[in-house]
Amino acid sequence: MAGGASPESTEAGYFVGIDLGVNCVVASSPTTEPNAVTVNTNDVSGRSTPAAVSYDDKLRHVGMGAEGRLMSAPKQTLSHLPLALVQSDAFHQRCQRFQWLFPSQEDGKLGPVTFDGEEFTVSPSGPLSSLLTALVTYATGTAVQPQKLCIAVHDFLTDREVAVVRDALDLSGLKPVANLLRHSDALAAAFAHSQGSALLPEGTDERVVGFVDLGASHGSVSVVRFHRPQVEDGSPKEEASAAAEFLYRCSDEVLGVQSLVLALLNEAKSRIEQKHKCTVKLQSKAGLRLANEAVHCLKQLSMLPDAEMGLEAFMPEGPDGPEIDVSVQMSRSILETAAADMLKRFKEVLAEAVAASGSSLEGVELVGGGGRVPAIQAIIRAAVGEDVPIRFGLDGASCVATGAAAWAAGRQVVPCMAASEGLLTAEELASARKRESTIQAVNDEEVLRLEKRNSLESYVYQVREWLNGKDGALLKPDIMGPFLDKVVLWFEDADMSEEPTSLKAYNDKLQEIEDFVKKEGAAYFEKKAKAFEDQEKEIEKAAEEERERRKELGMDFDKDERVMKKDDRIRLAAKNKDEGNDMFKAQKFDDAIRRYKKAIEHVSRPEVVSNLTPDEVEETKKIKVSCHLNSAQCYIKAADTAAQSGGKNAAEPFFKKAKTSCDDVLELDEKNIKAVFRRSLCWEKLGELDNALKDIKKGLAASPDDADLKKSHERLDKLLKKQKDGQKKVFSKMFG
Repeated sequence: MAGGASPESTEAGYFVGIDLGVNCVVASSPTTEPNAVTVNTNDVSGRSTPAAVSYDDKLRHVGMGAEGRLMSAPKQTLSHLPLALVQSDAFHQRCQRFQWLFPSQEDGKLGPVTFDGEEFTVSPSGPLSSLLTALVTYATGTAVQPQKLCIAVHDFLTDREVAVVRDALDLSGLKPVANLLRHSDALAAAFAHSQGSALLPEGTDERVVGFVDLGASHGSVSVVRFHRPQVEDGSPKEEASAAAEFLYRCSDEVLGVQSLVLALLNEAKSRIEQKHKCTVKLQSKAGLRLANEAVHCLKQLSMLPDAEMGLEAFMPEGPDGPEIDVSVQMSRSILETAAADMLKRFKEVLAEAVAASGSSLEGVELVGGGGRVPAIQAIIRAAVGEDVPIRFGLDGASCVATGAAAWAAGRQVVPCMAASEGLLTAEELASARKRESTIQAVNDEEVLRLEKRNSLESYVYQVREWLNGKDGALLKPDIMGPFLDKVVLWFEDADMSEEPTSLKAYNDKLQEIEDFVKKEGAAYFEKKAKAFEDQEKEIEKAAEEERERRKELGMDFDKDERVMKKDDRIRLAAKNKDEGNDMFKAQKFDDAIRRYKKAIEHVSRPEVVSNLTPDEVEETKKIKVSCHLNSAQCYIKAADTAAQSGGKNAAEPFFKKAKTSCDDVLELDEKNIKAVFRRSLCWEKLGELDNALKDIKKGLAASPDDADLKKSHERLDKLLKKQKDGQKKVFSKMFG
């Protein structure tokens, strides 16, 4: 399938794409709407999930939970899983580059790790299968298989490493619905998906686009020719289908953002050792802290010319010496010198890519965190020239997953990787599947046990709150208090027990407590139920009154499909405007805005606009200007009210709406002083002081004697001066 999405089945389900990197991203679309690709969030509402698994007594943490244990249990936490698939020279280099602290074996297994009292090593496909299972559930919401799954893997993975991924799919049960793509293929698919029918519009048979993706673990540079597939006689197909041909493709771990991080890290290590006469071990907890600070420093250098790497209590100065606080000043020039080898390699790859593209390169799509580094952008600009645009049209964090999902849904502008077998034998697969099943069962039972324990603890706290509340006397404190004290003692004994308290024990105890509380506190719960019933009635009464009010004002009839004469529409518009003014005076701002909107709708209908006399054009324009201007004032008033109760953040949406209304006025009457003044106020409240001053100057140019404009000009000058003085202090500290 080479063109638009046409799924093989319309059964309810999902097409799922996974970017299987050191940080994984999931995207999907329902089978009923295959083109509606969305990025899915994980169990903590984040879009990026670390490719890590950690073993913790009877629990197996996956993703974010595992990453949280990198410092507390580094030898039990298997991180960067897609890079730790096969023992090789590359494996050992990655171990150094990413400061892995978990052990590994010569036979390729990871660990040993300890789980449920047993110590053992694991094949990488085992923890990887649990990661893949978790990632899929972020899209489907359950353990149900997707309709089709497409996983994007690093371009540089060897056949043996890809075979481990296929073993993981087999262990997770996802193999029947899964296909694999290279990252660069998924990137091309993402671009095709984002362009839609505009990829190859009528009259265009091909486009040549460059892609530069500098992610955490690697960088890839490719040049892709999008074209119409040819039929048997060699002519292009007429329908809006497309295929992608790679004119150039290079993926190199040296080009990853980690190389820039390592450049800063090694520079900081050298300077710390020189200053403090100590040895910094990068493969240690202290080394990991320094690496995290290097990542933060790189982000700062993407925005500012200088940055600082600072850590308190970094490491002991000696066996018994005081702890060292480190502060290392960095700059873009230091980074470029430290990362000279990486940048040189990047220049070489770009030169090859540009040569392969010929003269037909229409633009370069830049994605990935490394693309924000000024030195990288400068190298790209020098390579492609001033005439080739550098674009940021794809979301660097999610485009690979989006491309994989689009491929799964049918937009297959590139072929998937050829099917191949895994590394494990049938016997090894059976053994690994049994172990994974056992680990999952133990984990699931432990999760339920801990959830029940927490439910019991929470319920005890809740009853304590009820006792201390307004109607606590109805719970018989003389009986309930001593009972809860006994429960707390039982709870403490359960936590201190040598053998973990079972799920059944927690469940039975919680049931016992709930039954006792409901029996002894029957009067309390009866009163609570009655209060809830009364509250529901009050809410329904208020809702009914609101429905009647809206009906009376015509607020539930936004789509006016009545057939009316032009004169009647203009008359109704004037009437709605006057009603809005009355409501504004009564400080009913939401109702006023509704009436102003109705007035604008009346005089904006096609049958009215297309049939106006010159006088009527002027009349309807005055109505629109007045309504937009008054709507802006309503929003400003509402913003002031919101700021009093909820602060600046609560007011911000109203100021944005007010600014939009002012924009509408100025489209109709660019010299409207009131609109200029009110928009300036909105800019000021939104923190855009430069724009606010521009509007004031525009107003003064038209009305130089306006007292309000003069006052605003003076105030904004002072605010801008204060802002610039504050920035000078910040930069003086940074450079000092």
